[in-house]
Amino acid sequence: MAKNISPRTGYLFATPSSLHGAARVFDFWGVYDEYNLDESPDRDLATAVLQDWLVLADDAAGLLTPTPVITSE
Repeated sequence: MAKNISPRTGYLFATPSSLHGAARVFDFWGVYDEYNLDESPDRDLATAVLQDWLVLADDAAGLLTPTPVITSE
């Protein structure tokens, strides 16, 4: 079952290209980590916390959505 991943989950993490992704296999010490940073660390933190709460709200809404029951006859 394929699940859609929310764009909110990786707010601070930059998406690498396929070449950078392949190079990360050999980046044992995390030298090439990239993050989406703003001018202010406080603003980054506030935005990341907001995104976390929005993901939790999406999860809670998913729990409240009724799942159809399939019965075999």
